[in-house]
This record gives sequence, C-alpha cells and structure tokens, in this order.
Amino acid sequence: MTTSPLEPTGTAGSCRIAAMTPPAPGGVSILQLSGDVIPILERLTGRSQWTVGDLRLCDLAGIDRGLVSMPAPDIAQLMPHGGTRIRQRLLDAAETAGACQDRTVSAISPAELYPEARDDVEAAALKTMTRAASPLAIDLLLQQSERWAECTDWNEEDTERSQRLARLIDPPDVVVIGPANIGKSSLLNTLAGRDVAIAIDQAGTTRDHVSGLVELGGLVVRWHDTPGQRTSDDTIEQEAIEQAAGLIQQADMLISTRDPGTSWHEGAHDPDLKLSLRCDLGLCRDADLCVSSVTGEGLIELVECVREHLVPMADLGSTRPWRFPGLDTSDSNNA
Repeated sequence: MTTSPLEPTGTAGSCRIAAMTPPAPGGVSILQLSGDVIPILERLTGRSQWTVGDLRLCDLAGIDRGLVSMPAPDIAQLMPHGGTRIRQRLLDAAETAGACQDRTVSAISPAELYPEARDDVEAAALKTMTRAASPLAIDLLLQQSERWAECTDWNEEDTERSQRLARLIDPPDVVVIGPANIGKSSLLNTLAGRDVAIAIDQAGTTRDHVSGLVELGGLVVRWHDTPGQRTSDDTIEQEAIEQAAGLIQQADMLISTRDPGTSWHEGAHDPDLKLSLRCDLGLCRDADLCVSSVTGEGLIELVECVREHLVPMADLGSTRPWRFPGLDTSDSNNA
C-alpha cells in the first residue's frame, strides 16, 4: 500500500501551526510550527534531519519553495511567499500532515512566539511590545527580564506604578471640555499635526465628539475633543453632547478649557487641568496653563503636563519591575 507523504503518523495535536504574519497579502509569510515539529517538517519538506539553528531553502509540500528555520527544538518556521492562497494551502497541508491549526496568534504562548527570548518574562515583553501604543514603552519592556530576575519583593506602590505604566500600552483617554468656538479643535489639530477636527469660527462646529491618537512626549493618548457643553436643537449634536458626558466619566485626564471671552464649564467633575486657550488674545489668570495654537506658546508645557499627569517621570525612571499587560504572574517567581 502506498502512503501519501502528508499522511500523519504522529500523535494528533502534538504539533501546532499558526500564521504569524497578517492575513493580507505580502512579500513573505511566516508559518510557525510548535511542539513535535520534526515529523511535520519531514512530511512537508521531505527532509528528516533537522537540528537547532538550521536554515534551509526547501520545497514545501509541492506548493511553494521557501526558507525553513528551526530556532529551537520545539519550534520551526516556514517562510513561503506571502500570497493568501499559498499561505492557506500550506496551513491545510500541515494540518493534513498531522499539525493542529491555531486560528489566531493569541492562542500561542509568548515563549512559542519568541523562542529566542532569554526567559518567559522577555518573551511576554516582546509580545506586548507588538501592541504597545507609546514609544516610551519599548525600552522599559526590554529591561523587565533583568528587573524581575533581581526582584525579591512586591508592594502596593509597585502595583500602582504598574497600573500607570500600563497607559504606555493602551492609550489613556484625555477628554477636553469647554464652551463652543474657543479653539479646542484647533488645539487637537495642532497637537496631532494634521486636521482631525473641523476648526472655524462658528459656534457648534464640532457637532460630534472627535477623537484622535496624539503622541505627547513619547506617550500616545486618545484625545477627545468634545462639543461645547450646551443644549442643542440639532439631534446629532445633542447626542454627541450626551456621549461626551459618558467620556467625562471614564476620562484618565479631564481638561477644562476657556478663552479670554468665556468662563469655565461647571460640572460634577473637577478637572485635572484648567487650560486657557487663545492666550495670544489675552491671558486667563485663573488657569493652570495658557496656550496658543496660533503662536505655539505653552504647547511644550502642555505636552509635559499631560504626560507627567498620566505617566510621571518617577515611574519611567524607576528601576523596580513592571507588571505590564500580558505578563502572566507565573512568568516570574515574584510576580
């Protein structure tokens, strides 16, 4: 009886395969095998001798030719061309050969994703790095393996600092409130370096709340420019005003604004910062900070103020370990 080269002979589920690259077409795909990889490699490539460190150009089940690497005893990576059809055919071929197909990368442990990592903490840091919103997170994540290795205790202050540093991974919400037509949209556009919100001299121009990701001193925040807090006959605008009330409730930082011709918004929540806009037209002496989108005055100070409020320099400079999002507490003996 003739046996197909892809006929599985190993234990079902002893090897898994997953696409590590996005589903869109690209130059090269990466398909990762994990577990008992050698039997699957033999069926897919026709080669039975594999050792850690191998990098070979192989025929891949008659579907394509590509590089195959084996960075660890239980990890192998296939690198065919990046066409969607080629990738899917290889995934199906690996499944036919006995590999269990993981549908999402999230199902794969950090250690399997990054076999080159020195330990589980570094592997988790590398995985978290792929979704970190803020540039400030990168160096801190790379330092965590050593910091956890040196850690002998954990306290409430470490927990609180870790929660603040988590804002480097998932952008915190900065909500800006204030009267209509005072330059809130112009401020957002200036900070973002592009036109995110409409900004003209007409009350109620921002009929819906506008959000944009803005980098402030290495910290990426989700900046919410809300419509002027008032009652409106416009159904869409009134809905946006009501939505803004919900944003205020969940804000990581609430900024109240006015200009020389208006007053502060009166609400149930005290702002974290009172910001005077259009300071080129006059100063508001009762503001914490004055800025102008026209002259640029006060913008550097605003950036530093927001970053310091959300992620203080003391947290960034701490040499204590960080329990970052994605770190399993079992990844460190002390976590």
